Amino acid sequence: MVFNKFTHLARPSLSKTFVYGYAQSVVAATQSTGPFPPLSKHQGNKASRPNTAQLHTSFSSASTASASTGKASHPGTESAQHGDGGLVAYYEAWQKLQQHGGEVKEWRQYQFPKLIEPRASPKPQGQKGKEQDIANHADEVIDHLQQDQAFSTGSVDGIRHPQAKEEAAAVPDADEVIATVIDEVEHSPDAKDETSIVSPGQQHLTQGTNEPGSTSSSLSPDARVVASVRSTPLSDTTAATSVQDLDSDAFLQHLSKLQDAQIYKDIPPAFESLLAHGIKPTAAAYNALLTSAIHLSMGRHEVVPKALDIYADMLSRKVSPDAAFYSTLITTLSRRALAVADIKEDMELRQKRFSTQQATMSFLFASDEAEYGIVSEDDALSNALTIFGTATSLGKKCILPAETFQVLVLACARHHRVNDMLRVYQHLEWQHVKPAAKIFPAMIEAFARDGDLSSAMECYNEYHSLAVADDSGKFSIYGRDDGGVYAALIKAHNLCGKSDVGRRFYDKIIDSFAAVIQERRQQLEQIRDVVHVEAFIQHRLDVCDFTGALAIARGNQLSPNAREQAFSKICIAAADNGNTVLANKAYQHLSASSAGKPAASLAMLALHVRRDELEAAFEHWATLAHATGPGPSFIEPTVALADALIRHGQVEKASAILRETFARIRGSQQATLLPADLADQIDEGIEVIARSLAQSGISTSAITSLNVLWAMVENGGLISQIAEQMLAGLGPEDVASLGWQDMILTLQAEAGLIGSGTKLSDVAHTSRFGHLLDIAINARVCLDKNTIRLVENATKQLSTENTDLVDRWQYYTRALPQSTQHFPLAISSPSSLPNATLSNNFDPHAATTDHRGSAVIVEGLENHRNAKGLAEALAKFRNIRRSGRHPRYIAYARLITAASKEGRVNLTHDILGMARNDMPFLPEYPFVQHGWSSILDAMVGACLLAGKRNLAEHFHQELLDIGSTPTANTYGLYITTLKESTKTFDEASEAVKIFKRAITEGVLPSSFLYNALIGKLGKARRIDDCLRYFQEMRVAGVRPTSVTYGTIVNALCRVSDERFAEELFDEMESMPNYKPRPAPYNSLMQYHLTTKRDCKKVLAYYNRMQSMNIQPTMHTYKLLIDTHATLEPVNLAAAEGILDTIRASGHRPEAVHYAALIHAKGCALHDMVGARQVFDQVLAGGEVKPQACLYQSLFESMVANHCVAQTEEVLDSMSANRVEMTPYIANTLIHGWAMEHQISKSKAIYDSVGMEKREPSTYESMTRAFLTAEDRKGALSTVHEMLSRGYPSAVSSKILELVSHGIDRAGNLVLSDLIV
Repeated sequence: MVFNKFTHLARPSLSKTFVYGYAQSVVAATQSTGPFPPLSKHQGNKASRPNTAQLHTSFSSASTASASTGKASHPGTESAQHGDGGLVAYYEAWQKLQQHGGEVKEWRQYQFPKLIEPRASPKPQGQKGKEQDIANHADEVIDHLQQDQAFSTGSVDGIRHPQAKEEAAAVPDADEVIATVIDEVEHSPDAKDETSIVSPGQQHLTQGTNEPGSTSSSLSPDARVVASVRSTPLSDTTAATSVQDLDSDAFLQHLSKLQDAQIYKDIPPAFESLLAHGIKPTAAAYNALLTSAIHLSMGRHEVVPKALDIYADMLSRKVSPDAAFYSTLITTLSRRALAVADIKEDMELRQKRFSTQQATMSFLFASDEAEYGIVSEDDALSNALTIFGTATSLGKKCILPAETFQVLVLACARHHRVNDMLRVYQHLEWQHVKPAAKIFPAMIEAFARDGDLSSAMECYNEYHSLAVADDSGKFSIYGRDDGGVYAALIKAHNLCGKSDVGRRFYDKIIDSFAAVIQERRQQLEQIRDVVHVEAFIQHRLDVCDFTGALAIARGNQLSPNAREQAFSKICIAAADNGNTVLANKAYQHLSASSAGKPAASLAMLALHVRRDELEAAFEHWATLAHATGPGPSFIEPTVALADALIRHGQVEKASAILRETFARIRGSQQATLLPADLADQIDEGIEVIARSLAQSGISTSAITSLNVLWAMVENGGLISQIAEQMLAGLGPEDVASLGWQDMILTLQAEAGLIGSGTKLSDVAHTSRFGHLLDIAINARVCLDKNTIRLVENATKQLSTENTDLVDRWQYYTRALPQSTQHFPLAISSPSSLPNATLSNNFDPHAATTDHRGSAVIVEGLENHRNAKGLAEALAKFRNIRRSGRHPRYIAYARLITAASKEGRVNLTHDILGMARNDMPFLPEYPFVQHGWSSILDAMVGACLLAGKRNLAEHFHQELLDIGSTPTANTYGLYITTLKESTKTFDEASEAVKIFKRAITEGVLPSSFLYNALIGKLGKARRIDDCLRYFQEMRVAGVRPTSVTYGTIVNALCRVSDERFAEELFDEMESMPNYKPRPAPYNSLMQYHLTTKRDCKKVLAYYNRMQSMNIQPTMHTYKLLIDTHATLEPVNLAAAEGILDTIRASGHRPEAVHYAALIHAKGCALHDMVGARQVFDQVLAGGEVKPQACLYQSLFESMVANHCVAQTEEVLDSMSANRVEMTPYIANTLIHGWAMEHQISKSKAIYDSVGMEKREPSTYESMTRAFLTAEDRKGALSTVHEMLSRGYPSAVSSKILELVSHGIDRAGNLVLSDLIV
């Protein structure tokens, strides 16, 4: 078992302190009189760097760095820069020896380059041949050495080490050859004639030598001499070519090629080799090194310190940076400044969302406090501006590119440094650099935040002039961002309190497109979207006017994508400010595929967690888990949700979520952090939960303790303090309930704690360890080597306290056979067992299953499908669990279904949690997989019935993950519950998609699934599709039921296909499995009542219904009342007598029956007095509660009798009785006020119905009202909103015909815009 060594669990911020600890100002670097110390690989030792540290060790491997530390440098002298400082000292000593007649034999190695290059004079032929053989032999050695050198300067240790033996073998051979060359040349006659003094002008030939006792990181001194031999060909006409120049050009060209090819990992070793040869780097070389540092830095905090160190070393070597270097460095610092602003904003948002103490606004993680303080002190922008001033002081010698100006201006604007922003922009103009369009919105906003509206206008005018020039064909600006600039200027007016001016400016922009709307429609839509979202809506959000922002987003000015973006922003802003109502309203407008929904769900999750609304929080949790794979940003929401669960006593659920989510985060492709950093964050999250458990005072169960232990183990190792806390609550009963894997983990943890030798706060650890070890010994469990090692260490610590335990353990280990197979701890599957060939019917949980009790539970739920039956089943269920056993899988599924039908959503989740605890899912057992399929399928259905489709999708995905799918009846629930989803308007199309998804997932359709599909298609009047699926149902062998026939008959009645409807009705009655139901009879009765107006037919089907002994429904009685009161011959007495019939059947008349009487008297008989009398009697009697249908019938009667003015009084009564306005009441009143030519009151009624509650008939009524008032613009606006709702074409086309009838060509263009 791996134990982390640290005791404090907050993420270590020491490394961040180091990398942020670079020199806070580069002014000192540019003004210091002394040379700068060279770069160091270790950023933490900046106060006292050793002089021997060289730049090439910054990015090299450990072996290269160690090899070069012995090389002394003298940065203050010119000779040091050429690498010949040591040679001058030796040369002076040699001169002194010459004056005193001393022996100079030891200096001949430095004279070698001169001695092997004789003066141009005739030589014997034999001597030339001898020298040529020596040179050829030396060339072969040089080739071999250079091949080794190519490997030795590599940055990969894996390449360096295998070559070490070859280099060691090659160097002695080279030394031997070189010694031979030197001996032969020294003993040659011509060589003795040569002077042994090296002139100062020829010192460059000796710069490859080293001082005595020094070591080199590249070539040995002798090897460098051989290199000099090769670079100085032996010929009669040899020119005095500089070896350094040749080497310098080669190295610089190599660096340039590496940079162009983007082989960044090879640039630091190449730069190291350049320095090792004593070559002074150029600006281009430093630029290549800077580029490689930027691309090779793994952490986001490492780039800037390395870049500044490279710049400081460049200045210390007196190398003048060029424009490319300045540009790269300034751009890097500016981007870091922008990143710092983003980091601060993100951390402040997370602090606001997940703060554990809302009063003090503290961070959830302690390490965030330290990191926020470090980020707040970051001055990358100040350094960038200082270096920018140095670069611009060079004038035309240093022309920076547009990208550098762009990021620097954006950084200044983001940090509200307006004066610096202006200075940078002025230099941009002086250098005649074309600006980027992206900088202007940021500059305008920066001016506006300072209250300088005149400067913001001047900035806009500057962009306007550049854009005009660009339109005329003159290149004046990079890119165009007209919408962004317009939005920024309007937002600036809003910030400065001149919203009316901003609105007039926007109107002028829109008017400017009037003449060219056809050609620039796309540009207009883009500008309209940007201005509304970034200016109008954003301003409302800034002042916390969420209602106003929501009203703008609901308008008809935005495209669908922009509207989704707006609703997401409103939802996030409202949630972060604690406005639950408006946040929910905005969230309801987001579609399931919206790009902004995950971010909105995260904000909503944080809101509900802060308010301890866990049920609502889990809906958004499921949405987040299903929408995207969790990344590192998911750690904090997970910990916050688990902490809230602990506060509400749901400890086991919290620990399970913690372990599962952390495992998903580690396996996610979105994990952009380094593994160590990710593990640190998860460890800190576990610490927060452990602290919450300790503060809550809740005793942790075995399940909770093991979940936390496994979470730590899966994250890399146990944390001793938390492990001790989790183990403290485990008693003998808890240990007895553990599986073998959990018990082994507990044993390892106890052994690790005791074996570490640290003092433990709980004295029970020793007893618990002994109990666990006794269980393992008595059961003769084969422990793995790691467990044996940990137990050995623990028993050594207990050798004096518990000798009996030590003796038993030693006896156990001696008794183990040598060939025992030890199985390691399977971390990924706590309950897994060794692989074996198992039968498909084998149930690993069968030993603890109560089959008889399960049968009692299932039978009770079947016989008593009500609350009483559920209560009895739950009592039996609890008794079974108290005895230490559990029911079968099917019993859990039936309990979940029964609880969902009673509306007890929390109970369904509790039952699921108990199932997970009693019978953990084991994927290797097919029987367990089949059983869990039924449980999860029941959970999908329960969530659908509760209207929680997002949660249903979560369990659906879990079903797919285990290799199963929901049943056909569950897919039918997906269709039948579409009405509860406010996101869906074309229910028929959605139903077809659900049906096809079921087929795709391999589900065999059932009659319930077909009935649900045909029902939705029938309501949408898609009769052809109804009949097609009806025929498909028959071909598939699925026998139609009476519900199927009733659905088809109802669909045929909707399209007035009377003949076919009656044929299917007769076929239904003749079916052998026919079960009489009232729905088909009601459909035909309603068809002949409303469409055919045939009283005889209605009563005939009613008599036919009675002959089948079918009990009439309340809807049947309503149809009879309408028939007697509205169809000829009118028989009002018979209509009123239906009420007595209802009472005689043992029921009470409902509001719909009285509403039918009111409608009959008021609309059919135009007896307004009688209608009002019935209405007043019903309300006064108290037998029926006031309902919308009563008011609707009265309003219809008033409109039919031209008593519209009296409706206002009734509206007040409706509000007093808390009866909500319905779309159908609104339709009546809209029509009535339009007939009275009071369109404003019609519009007021229309507005009183929220957009989410408006029906197609509501849009039709309002459109007709506008057309009646000859307000065509208002009618088109209403139609535009209707089209945005996504209704089926069969529904929307009827309303479109209203505005397209008799329209001219211009109108047709408008209509086409609406349709698109």
